[in-house]
Amino acid sequence: MIGLALVTFIAVLSNGMKQSNRRAIERQVKSDYIITSQNGFEAISVEAGDAAGRAPDVSLASSVRAGIAKVAGSGQQLTGIDPATITRVYHFDWKHGSDATADNLGPNDAIVDEKFADTKNLSVGSRFGLLTESGTSTQLEVKGIYKAPPFYPLLGAVSISKSYFDRIFDRPQNLFTFVEVTAAPTAATEQALKQSLKSFPDAKVQTRSAWIHDQDKDFDDFLVLLYILLALAVIVSLVGMVNTLVLSVFERTRELGMLRAVGMTRHQVARMVRQESVITALIGAALGLPLGVFLAALVTRALSQYDVAFVPQWRTLIAFAIVAMIVGVIAAVVPARRASRLNVLRALQYE
Repeated sequence: MIGLALVTFIAVLSNGMKQSNRRAIERQVKSDYIITSQNGFEAISVEAGDAAGRAPDVSLASSVRAGIAKVAGSGQQLTGIDPATITRVYHFDWKHGSDATADNLGPNDAIVDEKFADTKNLSVGSRFGLLTESGTSTQLEVKGIYKAPPFYPLLGAVSISKSYFDRIFDRPQNLFTFVEVTAAPTAATEQALKQSLKSFPDAKVQTRSAWIHDQDKDFDDFLVLLYILLALAVIVSLVGMVNTLVLSVFERTRELGMLRAVGMTRHQVARMVRQESVITALIGAALGLPLGVFLAALVTRALSQYDVAFVPQWRTLIAFAIVAMIVGVIAAVVPARRASRLNVLRALQYE
């Protein structure tokens, strides 16, 4: 019960987090292709984004710069966006402002995340200080406020125009380059993009769906690691079931002898012990699976502010129940063998 409750809890919670992460990315990205670094986290050269924009069939390439700066007194990620193209490849969930706000973003103008604005008591028209790593100090004015998804926000807490970003940072670099093509993405288009970036080995081209799939894979890898660790709890429960069944056979020696004396075969004795083991395992599953789902629902509700979804994987839960039956059969192997080989006369004499 405890083992299955833990495994079910992790499975349901992690699946909800994965679905929330996926939805967050899908809501933000509208482009056909995304260019990132090979590992997806480091920055790449500005020239890579420019080269992608010159590739055949590319209608636009919108690069997002990234850097760390001291913003309103705290260290934050600052991103530089292209006002002319960003709203065509990225979706803003506006709280104060509209796509026109981003389109008309000028020098010293900023778009801020709602959470950051609330923390710093900022509103449209508010001014705050910016200090870059090179020592450049300036004042920015809030032009728009949007809500970034709690899972995987692609832009920083503060975004400014790309041209102004290049002026205040000595060595600007791209975090992403969103690419739109004139027609539907094809293998030929992707190959042309890769060819245009052959001089930039650190750049990686992916379709929107392939990039989102890679983010899901990170969750899946983490989940597999947790399953391996939680499997130890199931192994412990398996040993406990074996011990319980062995003791049960030991305590029922005379009873088993009587059953054999009145005509029960060795095969029937072994089957009886196996069925008892499976029933025990299913009782644990019947208690553990709902308990795990219930705990996951409670934690999901507690994390509702982070948009964590409650998405049980019913197929996985059914698989867990089947595994519980298999575990019951495995646990009964030794006790069933012992019970079926009892000497009938000695068993009847047992006190």
